[in-house]
Formats: sequence, structure tokens, C-alpha cells
Amino acid sequence: MKTTIEIPEPLFRQAKARAAMDGLTLRDLFVRGLQLAVQTPSSTTKQRAAFPLIRAAKSAPPLTDEQIYTLLNTDEGLV
Repeated sequence: MKTTIEIPEPLFRQAKARAAMDGLTLRDLFVRGLQLAVQTPSSTTKQRAAFPLIRAAKSAPPLTDEQIYTLLNTDEGLV
């Protein structure tokens, strides 16, 4: 399949030099890079951390760090 992509000039020059040093065509270098990218497990699949929820009315003013700390350390602020 053919496609067109934009590559920043400095990165393109580095890729071209790397391909030449490894005796590869740019196409082969790009294919290898894409294969590595899709075969490597994504680091974004980590489990999300659970944060306590502090309920506030929509019209409430923003909380300061001190207020949040106080709420997190009392039974009233945690849901």
C-alpha cells in the first residue's frame, strides 16, 4: 500500500543516514520501525489510579490546595 506522510526534515535526514549505514532502503527502515511500534505493547494500557471525588456545586469557587488537603483528611470530603 502506498501512502504519503510528512516527516520533519531533521528526522528524515537521520532516517536516511541510518538506512544507508544499515544497508537498507528508507522503505525497509520505515517498515521495520512500524513493525516494532505495532508489536510493542502500548504503555498507555496501565490501570488508572483511583482518586477520591470531592463533590462541589457548579457555582462553587475553586478550592485551594489547603482546602483540598483538609477535605481529603476528613470523612466528610470523601465520597
